[in-house]
This record gives sequence, structure tokens and C-alpha cells, in this order.
Amino acid sequence: MDAIQTTVVQLSTPLSLMLIFVGTSLGIFVGAIPGLTGAMLIALTLPLTFTLDPQLAMTLLVSMYVGSISGGLITGTLLRMPGTPASVMTTLDGYPMSQQGQPGRALGLGMYASLVGGLISCLFLVTLSAPIARWSTQLGPFEYFSLVMMALVLIATIDGASLTRSLFSGTLGILAAMPGISAATGEVRLTMGLTPLNGGFKLLPVLIGMFAINQVLRDIANIHQKIPRVSVTHSGLWLTLVDWKNQWVNMLRSSLIGTFIGILPGIGANIGSIAAYSAAKNSSKTPQKFGSGSAEGIVASESANNATVGGALIPLVAMGIPGSVIDAILLGALVLHGLQPGPRLFSDHPELVHTIMGTYFLANLVMFAVMIASVGFLAKLVRFPRPFLLPIILTFCIAGAFALSNRMFDVWVMLGFGLLGLVLERNRIPLAPFVIGFVLGPIAEENLCAGLMSSHGSWLPIITRPISLLFVVISALLLIVPLVRQFRKKWDSKKKTMNGDDAKEMSIIPQSETLSENGEQNSHTFWSRYGLPVWHTVAVMTIVGMIVFQFSGFFANQSKLTQFPQQPVQVVVPFSAGGGTDLFARIVQKSITENKLLKQPVVILIQAGGSGTIGSRNVKQARADGHKILCTHEGLITSKYSGKVNYGPEAFEPIAQTGEINLVVVVHQNARHKNLAELLQYAENHPGELQFGTNFGALAHFAAKKIEQAYGGEYFNYVQSGDGQKRYTLLIGGHVDATIFSLAEFLAYRGDGQIRALAVLSKERNSALPDIATAREQGIDAVVGNSLYWFAPKGTPQERIDLLADALEQAMQSDSVRNSLRALSIAPVFYRGEKLNENISQSEKIFSELVPGSTVQLPDFPFYIIIATLSLMSIVVVQEIFLSRTPSTNRFSSCKPRIWLAVCCFVLLCCYVLVLEQGWLSYWLATAFMVAVTGGAMAKWQPRYLLILIELSLLTGLGTEIVFTSVFSVVLP
Repeated sequence: MDAIQTTVVQLSTPLSLMLIFVGTSLGIFVGAIPGLTGAMLIALTLPLTFTLDPQLAMTLLVSMYVGSISGGLITGTLLRMPGTPASVMTTLDGYPMSQQGQPGRALGLGMYASLVGGLISCLFLVTLSAPIARWSTQLGPFEYFSLVMMALVLIATIDGASLTRSLFSGTLGILAAMPGISAATGEVRLTMGLTPLNGGFKLLPVLIGMFAINQVLRDIANIHQKIPRVSVTHSGLWLTLVDWKNQWVNMLRSSLIGTFIGILPGIGANIGSIAAYSAAKNSSKTPQKFGSGSAEGIVASESANNATVGGALIPLVAMGIPGSVIDAILLGALVLHGLQPGPRLFSDHPELVHTIMGTYFLANLVMFAVMIASVGFLAKLVRFPRPFLLPIILTFCIAGAFALSNRMFDVWVMLGFGLLGLVLERNRIPLAPFVIGFVLGPIAEENLCAGLMSSHGSWLPIITRPISLLFVVISALLLIVPLVRQFRKKWDSKKKTMNGDDAKEMSIIPQSETLSENGEQNSHTFWSRYGLPVWHTVAVMTIVGMIVFQFSGFFANQSKLTQFPQQPVQVVVPFSAGGGTDLFARIVQKSITENKLLKQPVVILIQAGGSGTIGSRNVKQARADGHKILCTHEGLITSKYSGKVNYGPEAFEPIAQTGEINLVVVVHQNARHKNLAELLQYAENHPGELQFGTNFGALAHFAAKKIEQAYGGEYFNYVQSGDGQKRYTLLIGGHVDATIFSLAEFLAYRGDGQIRALAVLSKERNSALPDIATAREQGIDAVVGNSLYWFAPKGTPQERIDLLADALEQAMQSDSVRNSLRALSIAPVFYRGEKLNENISQSEKIFSELVPGSTVQLPDFPFYIIIATLSLMSIVVVQEIFLSRTPSTNRFSSCKPRIWLAVCCFVLLCCYVLVLEQGWLSYWLATAFMVAVTGGAMAKWQPRYLLILIELSLLTGLGTEIVFTSVFSVVLP
């Protein structure tokens, strides 16, 4: 009770209330911008909270979390641009309702649903945190696979399109998620030798392209069409008693679904909204209205995605298991402040737990108030003249895609999927199943592979495990019920003729969007008012000025080689924000910048993906001038010997080694094994029975192979278990028998008393675990550690390497840095020169002798997905060509050649840029040409539109390049 009173007093202070308001407002703003995510905002804010009290820090971060999930509603409803992945399903009905002249009602439904979903999940967060979180750990790989398959079969019920088209779109989405490093086996697949594809296609660029860029391309054709006035009055935002009566069951059901999905680690708000949307449609009396402005669809999606926030906080505060990327960053924030999430957090720091719960409650109220107050202003965005609005939207889209991983490849992915979405929609293939398949496909594959590994290749546990069987039965019912409904519908009305809507879809542009002669004449009024020659003059002068600015900076850098650094030094961290490497780099970066150890500040760039290969490749190909360096760990070496890339440390100039992290062999608290020697003896006596959780091709996998090598055999049955949080969940749930954690992970997870260490893989005992013997002390010569390295591009001048090493050495000598690193269980060390090269060579020798792999024959998922996609596509083609009731409306016979020309031009330009890597200028020239070609295909090749599009694209591209390279590096050090 005292802790609750203390929390109430704490949250009532002006500072706390201000942080809640500012955090929620910033979250709403960032969430409304496509491509900018709450994870990015919180990761950038995290270093600013180092000096705050832990309660105030969590107050600010949790408020941002709530606002970022809610903000996507606004642009998704008004502009068909879902600001966050969680708002995709809202867009399906919110935008059509807005176009029907009811934007206020659409926004009001979404806002109230968001508030109700947040408050209901807050109730669960307060009352059921510990028991619900503990139950969720009982779900093993087969249960997760069955759960995901249950969501995948909903593809057939998401959209009103035919079953064949929906399934084709879904399998195409799964296929798009296949390229990259397999989460199940660690193998590189379907990348065509392109290293940028090692990390696969990121979700946000795909979503921005499929929805926002797709909409921009559609709007290009009627760029001068008069936009109807959209009036959003506050009276239209309030829900009537009839609305509450009709929607309260939907709100409650969707909120419960969202809360449940949020509790499951790694699932996310986007899947919660998908599941709730599907459930609402299946239980609706008017399912045919979904996708065309259904109030039930908006309420279901928004209730669920906000409820997942409270659900995801449950395992975080109760067990220290993050349920999403943002929760992982919050976990890092707690650890950085010297706190250990888990049951001990309730007993040791109850006021902090209550602060998180109270902040979540208040942030939902503030979110509702801020959105209600500002919705009138935000609604005016749609009245903005399209010649100005479209470049602004395109700028935000490109900036958001680029900011995700700070690489142009994501921008190309966004543009490519925008064109793909346009083609799919023009052929009546729905986009929602594509997104569902793209999100859920990798999750299904990873969990099925983990289950098959644990069962030695047997599929029977899918139906022999009760919870898994329950999900399978529900999946079967979800698939059968729509088929029965379709059969009954066809039986009742055998003669269904195509109406004017089908004829409208014959052309590349709907008739309502095609420019008429009058429309073209009216379009001259805009340019006669503002002056077309003036526009061209200003545009050309601006473009030339930007190019001169870029090249002047290049030549200035070349003429001042003796001065270093001339610009902020970019430190690329190739792993997720909030992880150990990121936190380590930010601690060192803060010391260098605050103490001015370099003439310019140090900037952290997160380029995660591909097990660290995307970020390392970016630095490898960077200019060898020392302004872009790499902060990484042993993953740079393991990626080489696991076959993910063909280079290692030899492709860089080593700067320094500044930290060491011990690895720990861990088992469940109730395991029979008292030490590592007993574990290995049991594995030797029972070959293949001991389930060892690991992440294929990662350091933990190599470390386990080193233990086997030192003991003289192969005894473990390796189970793909993902990252640390997933391995922990499987371990305490009894789905794996042992695993390996870093010391920091073990100290963070052991707080609930469910795991214990068997051995430390170091030369001597660690002071944090004085009672745990090393593997050497137990007779197993296995010494494997995780060292933190700094590298520069190959060919960087030695004097610059020395200057960077000097700055790192001074930072590592700082007491504040050393204390912060020890709080993260990182041993502060510093090696450079010959000692550094010797350590790297020794690590390479250890890992080169190990070739980890799976002992279970796994299905070739890409092959089966390709076969399924081609088969369904063939069925769609046959239906269109041979089974179409009206030949004149045949899609393939009416599709004009120019759209295929646009597709071919885009593909050729992608190949040119990706293969030849000609730098930023070729990127933007190619982007300009692609947008111009696509726009021309949609605007009847009118020359003035082509010229305007080229100018807008160049202005957008060059402006974004300058902003990110010149401004953000200064304001976001």
C-alpha cells in the first residue's frame, strides 16, 4: 500500500505529468509518420534518460510506447498511409469510411476503441501479470506454429476477394519473406548473391510501399483533381449510445484478443489487430461490409493493437521477457539503470512496477485527449494541394524507409513493393493477405523447425499436444466455415453478373481517376495561377544547388585530409536497438562526445539484420576515411565460418577491443545436472536426447560445438531457439534442456529463480558468479567469449586509426564508463596493435575448426512456397482467361503495355543499382526515372507531368540525402 501511495504522489508531480504529455504527444506524431516507429523514437531517447531517476525514465518511455501505437490511426484513416504496422487493418475500413464523407466518425471510432483497448489491457496488467506471463511460457514451438497457422488460414476470411486470389496473395507474401538468412537454419537463401538481401525485406519498407507509395502512384494520375472538402467536427467524433450498444461486444472481444496476443513474446501488435479483425468479421452479421468502411473493422483493429501494448508489458514486468522490439528496449533501459526485471522487481522495486502500470493508464487517457484536440488540424492534411502534398508524403516515406536501417536498399524495397501493390490491386488481388503472409510466414517456419528438431523430425506433436491440437481444430473450423458460406451463397444465386465496378477495373486507372479532357483543361488553372515557368526555374536551381552542395562537401573533404574528423563519426551497430552491443556503443559514444575526445561528435547508426552482416557490409564498402566505423562482436567471425558472408575481420582495419562478455551454460532450476560435467555425461549416455537450445550460426551455437569438441564427441540435439529471450522462454517452459547465455543475459533472467548456471566458459571465474566453476575447472577445455571490437574500412590511414584508438582508450579509462559497463556485466578491457591482432587470430582459429549444423532433415520451405505460389497464380490466370463470364472484362487482355514497360524499367534499374553500386547520385537518378516512368504510365505519358515528376523526385531524393547526412548527424549525436 505504501508503494501505491508513493507511486500516486510520484505520478502527480508536474514533472511526471509533463513527461507523460510530451512522451505521448511525440509518440502520436512519430506513429503517424509512415516509416518512423516507436522503437526508433525510444531508442533515440534512451541515452537521454541516463541521468533521470528510473521511475521518471520509464514514465517517459512508456508514454512514447502508447502514443506511437495509436498515432498510425490518423494517417491510415485520412491518407491510406498506415503510420505503423499495427494500423494496417484499420486502413482497410478507416480510409473507405473517410472517402465516404465520414472521416470524423472513422477517427472517433478508432480513438474510442484505442482508449477502451488500452484500459482493458491495463486491468490485466495490474491484476494478472504474474500468472498470465507464467502460463505463456508453457507454449512450445508446436503450439506457436499451430497458433500462427490459425492466423494464416484467416487469409481466406480477411478480404472479400475470391478464396483463390486471397490464398495467392498470402503465399506471395510468404514467398517475399523467404529471402535472407533463415531464422530456422541460419542458411543464406534466395539472395541471388546480394548481401543487402541477407536481412531479407524489412516489414516497414514493405508496408510503406504496399500502401503509401501505392496510393501516391494512384494519385499521380489525378494530381490536379479538385479534392472534396473533408470536415472533421468534434461533434462527429463522439460515439452515440447506439454505437456503444452495437460495438461494446466487439470492443471487449478485440481487447481480450489483443491482450492475449501481446502476452506471447515476439508476436506483436500487427498480428493482434489481424486476429481481432478476422474474429470480428467472422462473427459479424454483415461481413460483406468489411474492407469498404465497416465500423466493426475499425473498432476491432484499434481495440486490439492498443491492447497488445498492455499485454506485452505483462511478461516484461513479471518475468523480464520482452514481448516486442520496444519492450526489448525497455528491458535494456531497466538493466542500464541497474534493475533486473522479473518477480524480484515486484519485491525489490514495487514503486517502479506501479509507476509503469500507472503511466500506462494515464498515457491512454492523455492519448485520447491529445488526439481529440488535434484531429481537426490533422484532418486538414487531406485538403492540402496534391502537387505539394504528394512530394511531402513521398519525402516522409523515403525518409522513414531510409531511417529504418540507414541504407538506400530499403528505399528501393519500398518503391518496388509500391509498384507491386499497384499491379496486385489493379488485378483485383487483395493486399491484406499479402501482409499477413509476409509477417506470419517466417514465424511459422521458425517454430515448426524448432519443433521438428526437438521431436527428431516427428510431426505427431502437432496433434498430440493439447494446446496445439486446440489451435489446429480452430484453424480447421475457420477454413471450413467460409467455404460453407461461399457454397451456400453460390447455391442461392447461381447467376451473378459483373457490374460496372468490374468494367471500371479494366484500365490501369479507374474511370473515376482517369483525367478527362475537362480535367486536363482545368489543371492549367493551377499552373497559370502559380506560374509553370517559375516552378521549373526554382526546381532546376534548387536541384543544381543541392548537387553542388553535395560535391562541394566531397571536394572539401578531399582537400582537408590532414584534418580529422571533419564531420561527425558514424558508428554502425549491426544489431538491434537496446541490445547489449547497442548499449555498450552508446556508453562509449556518450563519453567521447561529452569529453570532446574527438573534434566532432560520435553518432550511433543502427543497421540491424542478417545476423549483423548488413551493418558490417555497409562499413566494409564505406569510404576509407575513418568517418564511418563498426562496433561489433564475435558475430563478424562466426558469420564468415557459418557461410553467411565471404569476409571476416581481414576485410577491415582493426581499431581496438574494448570489452569482454563471458558466456554461461544454463539449465532449468529443477534440472538433475549439478554441473557441466554431469550434463555432458548424461548426453553421452543418452545420445540425441538432450535438447540444446541455440541460434544456428550464432556465437552460442559455436560455443556449444566447442564444448562437444572439448569433450570428444557429438551428443546434443540442437533446437533452433532464436535469440536470448526466446531461448529463455523455451528453457523455463521445459521445451529445451540447456542453452548458453551471455553473462548479462543470465544475470537479467535469473531473477525469477527458474534457471541456474552450470559453468562459465572463461579462463577464470567471474566475480559476478564466484560460486560457478569454469568449464576448465570441470575438465572441459572450452574457453569461448564474446569480445567487443571496433573496425574501420580497409585502407583507412593508420594515423586516423590511431586517433580513433586514442579516443576509445581515453573513454575506457573513464570511471563512469567502466562502472556503466560493469553494470551490464561487460568486463572493460582495452587492446590495440599487436595484442588486438593476436586476439582476433585466436578467435578465428577457434571458430574455423567448428562447423555447426542441424542433425534433423528439415523441409525445404522456399521450394514448397514457390510451388504453392505458382500453382495458385496459374489457377488465377486460368480463371481469368477461360472462366471469365464476360470476355471483354478479362484482366490480362485489357492490361495495357505501358504498365509492363514500367515494371521492366523498374526491374532493370534495380539490378543496375544493386549490382554496380554507383553511389547516391545513381540512386536518385534511377529513382527519378522510375517514378517518372510509372507516373507516365498512369498519366498517359503527358510530357509536362513527366518533367514535374522528375523534378519532384530529384528534390525529394537530394533533400532527404542532405538532411540525413548533414542535419540528423548533428542534432541526434
